[in-house]
Amino acid sequence: MRWPRRGDWVPLMPERSRMLVILAVPIEAILRAWDYLTPDIQPPTLSLSVVEQMMPLEVWGAICAVVGVVTVWGFAMRWPRTAIAGLRLGGATYGLLALGQWLAVVDNPWFDGVRSPAITTIFAVAYWGLARGYTQQMRSRA
Repeated sequence: MRWPRRGDWVPLMPERSRMLVILAVPIEAILRAWDYLTPDIQPPTLSLSVVEQMMPLEVWGAICAVVGVVTVWGFAMRWPRTAIAGLRLGGATYGLLALGQWLAVVDNPWFDGVRSPAITTIFAVAYWGLARGYTQQMRSRA
């Protein structure tokens, strides 16, 4: 069997939509911070992962708020080191949150509940990918 020939297109982000797509990552952290910091209607302890239970929700909320605000601030002010610091903290934070969520579903039949850890993992990868890409970009400018 012969594979189709690969084209030469490189999928870069169009300038008009680039910031919208990039800002979606830290804005999710701000929304998560809001969720962690605002009161719940019912006790959240039943739905928290083992990692989330390691610290009070207010601490997780504060960390997520710092991730989102520092990253957005770095982008808005065009300060790459600030944005990269926020992205790295986001990658570490979301990696930990994803680990806890994966531990919660690993024993479920058919990985029931895989949606939440998958989404959190995708955000962790996005944070690390953006941090790595912008770090490489900064090194190439030096």
